[in-house]
Amino acid sequence: MSDPGYRPYLPQLTLRPVADDLWIVDGPEIAYRFAGMTLPCPTRMTVVRIGGTKLWLHSPTAYTAALADQVAALGDVAWIIAPNSFHYAHVAAWARAFPDAACHISPDLADRLSGALSRYDLLQNASPDDWAKEIDQRVVALGRFTEAVFFHRPTATLIVTDLLQNFERDRIPGVFTRIALQLGGATGPRGGTSADIKLAARGHHAAMRAAAAAMIAWQPARIILSHGKCFDTDVASELATAFAWASGR
Repeated sequence: MSDPGYRPYLPQLTLRPVADDLWIVDGPEIAYRFAGMTLPCPTRMTVVRIGGTKLWLHSPTAYTAALADQVAALGDVAWIIAPNSFHYAHVAAWARAFPDAACHISPDLADRLSGALSRYDLLQNASPDDWAKEIDQRVVALGRFTEAVFFHRPTATLIVTDLLQNFERDRIPGVFTRIALQLGGATGPRGGTSADIKLAARGHHAAMRAAAAAMIAWQPARIILSHGKCFDTDVASELATAFAWASGR
């Protein structure tokens, strides 16, 4: 790959507060395949404290003992979330570090994680009782790609993994990489759904339209993304624009 790299969000592997009982952790860049190319991709974990003491870890980033200590200082890790078809690489490491935590995984990950996890629950369209009082969720099944999206009601925060990405051009130093990511369809300033997920979702646009309507109905004040710059203004408009492809516009 020519001119690789995505300028990282700093600090790395460190908890950063977003709102009351809500934090993010920016992790190291990973490489992913698109159209025969290997491209850089920043990573991000979201941590929610529920009921004042229990922690909900969404899309865990790379595990380190130092980061685990930071997380443990916030409360008891109760739930570890693998939210979609691609975001599961670090779940087993966090589960080993916090063996009392329950793992909840995307429905299509059962075969891939059955050997790595001793126990797990599949994410459903409705939130389990454990976090239903604070977090809503919806499973978006798009053929060869599935993702659960979440809404933290106390902070009006929508948490999205790959359905919406927002790579920043000025963080991509390589011209070739910048062009490739832009062609992939998820480069800012507004971001969007990447071309590979749109391809996987062929024939499932109705499911995406319904999910987009549900996310807008939640009336989020911000969106935390796993990849790229998050949104905290004009959120309903951003969602409508990002998912207009499912309506043929």
